[in-house]
Amino acid sequence: MFSVMLALSPVVPVFVLTALGYVFAHYRKISLEAITEYVVYLGAPALVFTSLATKPLYAADIAVVTAAALAILACVGLLIFFYSLATGFASPGFTLPVLFMNAGNMGIPLTLFAFGEAGLQRGTLFYVVITLVHNSLGIYLLGGGSGAGEIFRLPLIYAAVAGLLCNIFQLKMPEPVFQSLSALGLSVIPLMLVSLGYRLRSIQSLTLGHSLAGAAIRVGGGFATAYLFCALVGVDGVNRQVVILYGSLPSAVINFMLTEKYGRDPELAASIIFFSTLLCLASVPFVIWFLKTS
Repeated sequence: MFSVMLALSPVVPVFVLTALGYVFAHYRKISLEAITEYVVYLGAPALVFTSLATKPLYAADIAVVTAAALAILACVGLLIFFYSLATGFASPGFTLPVLFMNAGNMGIPLTLFAFGEAGLQRGTLFYVVITLVHNSLGIYLLGGGSGAGEIFRLPLIYAAVAGLLCNIFQLKMPEPVFQSLSALGLSVIPLMLVSLGYRLRSIQSLTLGHSLAGAAIRVGGGFATAYLFCALVGVDGVNRQVVILYGSLPSAVINFMLTEKYGRDPELAASIIFFSTLLCLASVPFVIWFLKTS
């Protein structure tokens, strides 16, 4: 019982803040555009930089986390392909939310609360890799033509490169400057979660059938592929914990906005996001308990 409660402790703040955003959306209608701009162009780059620049991160860690992120995307993509063959159904509104997990709003806070600063560092690196693929391959899958160029318009990639260079070459910046960036970065964690809850409230039309299958592939298939990758490659420690947790995360809310923007079955994408997030209310505590006891 104590081990179960211990596993629940890092999950509670994540879901409480998400629920606050969901309830807040019922009473107040606001535009999240300013918050999104702040997170994308200020907070997230600061968080990425300070997370990657601090605790020692070896080339092996970078290689393992990067390879794991790409392997999970590839394997889940293969599961989507097999599902399409079996059912005869294919849609970007299915592929995108099943392929790309909520690496930012949910993944970053969970790795911090569950595995501390070392977990946050690996989780941030995982998030960077997923974001780069999401803004290139993801846009391409939706039929957008600006995917590759979009990567270089995001400050995230430059913050990641700067953070990794500072880490590898042990470069130090003045402490007051670093503390300011650290505070700026940590401020986005509650904003991400409250915004996630607010966005979930905006999902109004849900569909069953393929959406339930998509949620199962995203969470269950992601967990299975991450676990197999770690077992086959021999990944252990905090790298293993972060990789498996990220593999089992629900779909990112940004997938709904992208499918809506490009008109590629947004109702199905919204349903997969909703049901996968609902599924993670039960699965994430189990995954964290499993990782801390195995």
